[in-house]
Amino acid sequence: MRIAVVCSDLGVRVPGSKGASLHLQSLSRAIHDVGHEVLLVGVRGHGDPPAEFRTLLLDHPGRSTGLRRELRKIRFTAGLARDVLPAMAAFSPDVVYERLALFGVAGRRLARACGARHVVEVNALLAEEEAQWRGLRLAELARRRERAVLDGADLRLPVSAEVAAAVRRVSPRGATEVVANGVDEELFRARPARGPARLRFGLPADAPVLVFAGALRRWHGLEVAIRALPLLGTAVLCVAGDGPIRGPLARLASDIGVAHRVHWLGQLPHRDMPRLLAAADVALAPYPQLPTFGFSPLKLYEYLGAGVPVVASDIGQIRSVLESGRWGSLVPPGDPAALADGVRSVLAAPAAARQRAEAARVMTLRDHSWRARACQITDLLAGLGGRHALAR
Repeated sequence: MRIAVVCSDLGVRVPGSKGASLHLQSLSRAIHDVGHEVLLVGVRGHGDPPAEFRTLLLDHPGRSTGLRRELRKIRFTAGLARDVLPAMAAFSPDVVYERLALFGVAGRRLARACGARHVVEVNALLAEEEAQWRGLRLAELARRRERAVLDGADLRLPVSAEVAAAVRRVSPRGATEVVANGVDEELFRARPARGPARLRFGLPADAPVLVFAGALRRWHGLEVAIRALPLLGTAVLCVAGDGPIRGPLARLASDIGVAHRVHWLGQLPHRDMPRLLAAADVALAPYPQLPTFGFSPLKLYEYLGAGVPVVASDIGQIRSVLESGRWGSLVPPGDPAALADGVRSVLAAPAAARQRAEAARVMTLRDHSWRARACQITDLLAGLGGRHALAR
């Protein structure tokens, strides 16, 4: 098949180190690797784009806030659909695979213009997410556009059962299949040594090391991990990521007397993640209690793929990925004492924890690779029927 992967989200750049960017790039590469032609359409990042497949990248229009930010998104998605249409028509896609974006209707318009099937990947219902966490002045317009895209899609691919349920509430009648996040199996086959890894990141050789990887945003729960530190003896917390709440988190660590035990690494190149995780005794996914939790955490698959013992909040898709505790320790969300208990249980029996983590690694690299996700998706695309779903 010829598959055009389209993302008009201005926060998802190519190349880029954010989880969403890694998802977009990794899935596009995997679809190419399993034998399909790919054209990736998106927002230009910093550095060279992926060389394995074709890309068509537009410059970012610049930053703004408030209503201007929302209007900028609307203008950008309209311009994208217009500007890339000649190249898209020349590519002649069988499928336009669009990552759902706020106000984003570019993929839908391009699919119609090219006579292609339109498939929408849904990581969240973005109109509601944006309204809840950032504020949204044009919320009703965003909801209308989102519903229209979901209603008109030939197939919707939410990343979790929770997102699938939300999609069906907004748009009840469309075909919907869950396709979760995955892991770069080639990158995580590397097994860096622990000692050099700790030295590389300036971590103590003889203290328990806890690792959190991800953006520093309110819904990721890092404050829960910081509040657990006073209950964990000499353990240190290594944070790989950055974001708008780093300052408040650093002040919290200082206020409760653990600032010297939190190592802020900032945003690391993705290629460094196996080495960082090799330094860890425990990897954390300490989500708070969120009534609308629908994430498919990329960090969770990478923790498992690196063979690190995991302690994670028992919420949403995390429970099913960890198979109710088979592959990692589940703790109540938003509870620092419970998180500390989960970490202590791992540290008290390191051999058993490592044995379980190694089994989880084998399973994850086999069953949850991006290649496996690409095969799942392209099998679904082939089942859509019609001339545009036939492999060429």
